[in-house]
Amino acid sequence: MSCGTTGPTFRLLDAHVGWDPEEGGAAGLAGLTDPGGLRLARLGTDPDAPGRPDLLPWFPDPRLAPGGAPGSWFLLTPGGLRRRAACGTGFVPALRATGDAVAYAGHWLAIAGADGVRLWWRDGEHLIAVLPVRGARLVTLAPDGAGAVLTDGGVLRRFAPGGAPAGRVETGLRDPIVGLRAGRHGELWLLTDDDGTPRLWRSRHGGAPRPATIAELAAALPRSALTAAWDGGFCLREPGADGIAADRCYDWDGCELDGPPPPVADRHTDGELRTEAVDGGLSRCRWHRVSLDVDLPAGTSVRIAVAVTEAGPEEPAPDAADWQTAPAGATDFLIDQPPGRYLRLRLALAGDGTNTPVVRRVRLDFPRVTSAELLPAAFRQDPAADDFTERFLSLFDTTLAGIDRVIDRYPALLDADGVPDAALPWLGELLGLGFDSAWDADVRRRLLAAAPELYRRRGTPWALQEVIRIVTGVRPHLAESARERAWLGLGGPGTAPRGALGAGRLFGRSAARFRLGTSALDTAPLHSTGDPHADPLAEHAYRFQVVVPAPVAAGPVRELVAAHAPAHTLGAVRTGGTGWVVGVASAVGVDTGFTVLPPPVTGRARLGGDAVLADGRRGPHRGITVGERATVGADTVAF
Repeated sequence: MSCGTTGPTFRLLDAHVGWDPEEGGAAGLAGLTDPGGLRLARLGTDPDAPGRPDLLPWFPDPRLAPGGAPGSWFLLTPGGLRRRAACGTGFVPALRATGDAVAYAGHWLAIAGADGVRLWWRDGEHLIAVLPVRGARLVTLAPDGAGAVLTDGGVLRRFAPGGAPAGRVETGLRDPIVGLRAGRHGELWLLTDDDGTPRLWRSRHGGAPRPATIAELAAALPRSALTAAWDGGFCLREPGADGIAADRCYDWDGCELDGPPPPVADRHTDGELRTEAVDGGLSRCRWHRVSLDVDLPAGTSVRIAVAVTEAGPEEPAPDAADWQTAPAGATDFLIDQPPGRYLRLRLALAGDGTNTPVVRRVRLDFPRVTSAELLPAAFRQDPAADDFTERFLSLFDTTLAGIDRVIDRYPALLDADGVPDAALPWLGELLGLGFDSAWDADVRRRLLAAAPELYRRRGTPWALQEVIRIVTGVRPHLAESARERAWLGLGGPGTAPRGALGAGRLFGRSAARFRLGTSALDTAPLHSTGDPHADPLAEHAYRFQVVVPAPVAAGPVRELVAAHAPAHTLGAVRTGGTGWVVGVASAVGVDTGFTVLPPPVTGRARLGGDAVLADGRRGPHRGITVGERATVGADTVAF
């Protein structure tokens, strides 16, 4: 950094280059090393630890448990267990069972209460076992039916699929356990409360719990749609009709609530950052401007104060009268201080206990360089007039600099991987892409990234196959009916001919359609069927078929075909059934083998189905040959 004549320079304060706090100069704040920004710390013993709302998607209230499908939930109410289906909007009665905690995984359902744990199979259709664990207050299940239960005394007991005891876990934790989850590989995730600060632990194979991070939890267990929970209810985030996710809130009886959830006061209401002396690099440097990149939600504010001195870092801080405090609400202001090499900054954040300002970056510009430098020297002879001119022109310089930054950063708005999820519909409209509300953000980003190539090759089989692959994850098979018509065609260079002279029969109109006096059907009623000379070109023209495997729903594929196929074509969509399609979902000899039936064994073989007892009229049985005597899917069914 320098205050020479090489042009304006600046200094940044953020998580990347450092906030330069003096010793003890970050009271009530968190995020000094977080690129997300500086903010008011949460209440608790460890301000930088994740808060309870951060862990809520993985550790909901014990009365609430996510179901197997997205959007499916179980809710334990005083009147019994209620369920919300994946395609529904409200909770409906599911079981006449009560308790204190509910868990669900892999079609297994468990309800824990003071009288023990009841374990059901197939979403509550069959009661499998009743575990005599008194005072159970937390329960969890793994997809295979194994799980664990926590009692009032802090004892953690494991059980095998079906409810058989599988030992106990000696946690050794001094803080109470408030959350319990089971992973896919037998590990247990525990959440404890350390005087208001949540702590995350992981126990593997019944061993003692070890500290864990939220990143490890997110990699092991899927995040649920739960966004808020309080004494009066909870909220679930769901995609709306426009594709943008929104919260829907319910009370603890399963009835939908109007309006957003009440705020939760879990943060400090004030905090202050005091920096050490920032070196400008040259004596008598004229510091120019302070600007903040900050988010200010309702009920929050930021105040800035600066002081410029020649005294170095080892000298005491300036007196209170030497500080310049920016006007309330100002996030960009000019420095009105005497010249000096060092600048100190104080940043005070205030909130309502729920919301917090987020300061991502502070920029310090120096030395003062404005468009007044372009004026004749006569305008700068008087020091007072020169200072006013510089400040006055700085207003316009700031506006023009802001416009220049917008122009410089505008290409970033067209980056499909960089814009927020909420901006994807706008970017799609800009490019003429319509998004379905069921498509997630990843699908939309892939469509936006592929839009230039899709538009360039729009109307081709490749473009249609590619857009279906992006949305469904499966590349379909596209068959053009005109290529498969029965008319003889001679192939050109680089193509496979459909017939060759001497190998195919060139037939005329008489063999292909009804003609009076030459056809055996001359007694049939006469109807106009068009020009027979156009038959070789018009039969099945402009028609195609899209074939996708069975797991892919046909409805969304039909919508994509209608939107991206050429207007003069007619497309049909076909999905696979319980069998397979050679060349798309299976490969003969890899996924499927055509072999001779096994020899019969008396008492184990089914006559006519599992074995062949004798040769047939055509000789020994040697399986089937695709394409000669059998048509897969028509004459033959492969098991």
